[in-house]
Amino acid sequence: MLKKMTLAYLLAIGCFAFQTYAQTSPASPEPAKNQVKASKDAVQNADEHAPIQIGFWFDVPGNTGRVRVTGFRFGFPFSGTSHVSGLDLSLFGSDCAGVNGAQLSMGFCNSSARSHGLQASVFTCLSKVESDGAQVSLFNKADKSKGWQVGATNLSNNADGGQVSLVNIVEQLKGFQAGIVNVVTRSIGPQIGLVNYAERSSFQLGLININEKSSMPFMVFFNFSK
Repeated sequence: MLKKMTLAYLLAIGCFAFQTYAQTSPASPEPAKNQVKASKDAVQNADEHAPIQIGFWFDVPGNTGRVRVTGFRFGFPFSGTSHVSGLDLSLFGSDCAGVNGAQLSMGFCNSSARSHGLQASVFTCLSKVESDGAQVSLFNKADKSKGWQVGATNLSNNADGGQVSLVNIVEQLKGFQAGIVNVVTRSIGPQIGLVNYAERSSFQLGLININEKSSMPFMVFFNFSK
């Protein structure tokens, strides 16, 4: 009888010890997997930003299309397409997902998202969403311009600031236009030029002033909406 009780006691202790070991030992590959995944994610997140990039063509090398730049990117002759916070300088052309700083190029500058700061090139500056700062080139275009457009031709759907050019064309203007020909649908602010046209403008100063909402739709030297 004593032997049977001793055997049962030993079996019970063995079962308890095995269960405890199974719960506390390497049965936890899941945390290890999670740690590996977390470390990989950390490395990937660390690679999402780079202080310096050099591009040769659009997205060549590949990191210029997927890694954001916080610092400086140089394109020879073209830069990459990822977002830049800092300076993007290219020889012939720059096409960024967005700019926070300065985008400079001999040929053209394009921002497919918001451009905050300066876009400057010889021929063309484009901002497909919003230019918050300044565009300086022969041809400037922005869906929404907040700041300055300076060049030979300026186009914008909505401008909040100043347009200075030979030809300025905008749908909605809150600011002023100064140029040879100024065209606006609705302007809260002055148009100053040789030829000024508006459906409605608060004030026009120029040789020929056409203001459809004025008491005198056509006037010389100045005009304003009623």
